[in-house]
Amino acid sequence: MQTGLVLENYVTRFLSGLRDRGNIEEMFDLLPDIYFYIKDSNCRWVMCNTACLRLLNFRNQAEVYGATDGDFYPPRIAEMIYQDDRDVIDNNRRIINRTELIVDETGHLIWVSTNKLPLTGVEGNVAGLMGTTRVLSRSEQLPDEYQQFRDVIDHIQDHVADRIDVRELAQIACLSDSHFRKRFRAQFRLSPQEFVLRTRLQAASKMLISTDEPIVTIALACGFNDQSYFTRQFSRFFEQSPKRYRATWGQK
Repeated sequence: MQTGLVLENYVTRFLSGLRDRGNIEEMFDLLPDIYFYIKDSNCRWVMCNTACLRLLNFRNQAEVYGATDGDFYPPRIAEMIYQDDRDVIDNNRRIINRTELIVDETGHLIWVSTNKLPLTGVEGNVAGLMGTTRVLSRSEQLPDEYQQFRDVIDHIQDHVADRIDVRELAQIACLSDSHFRKRFRAQFRLSPQEFVLRTRLQAASKMLISTDEPIVTIALACGFNDQSYFTRQFSRFFEQSPKRYRATWGQK
């Protein structure tokens, strides 16, 4: 990361090379319930708003200048963010209103809407990106294409510690088993089983860093009856064991 006067000069040079400066200032007006950030062409953080600082558990801009997502997140999550960022920058592509399920600071599953737009430099090249993440406070705020699965997601959230049968989820959605699986995968880019597993792993990751509960207790609370299976799945997704993950990220 960069420090001192270098930081100020870095940000000044970066912003002065953009012809979208007015759009950036307008974005900052969309506060306070929106996480806003800017990254350069190397996917390094340039600046972010106060709400985003709170999300990352930092106090000031100096802690994020020049950082990458690998400084904030576990490797698997950082890599997924990086791939999205590279697509925006390398292909001048926009990500608009992508609805995603994440875990908030209290360990609850929440829906968010993500946007990423390329930033064009004065010479017409893509100089970086700016992005926003907005919490959808009510399930009714989900886009229309997700509404058919709202009750399914509510059921998964309410029964994360229990056995979840895909056939039961299909019944909740009023679809046949085959149609449910097909439509669910098309909408979420995951099978229902993969979605349930990822939901459980995300909930477990939050419990690991926000509580002192034993790992076996967390595994049971998130629907894993076998701690060995939980450890294997967690390590595969986060590229760290639950114990290492807690040691690495528990102080953030």
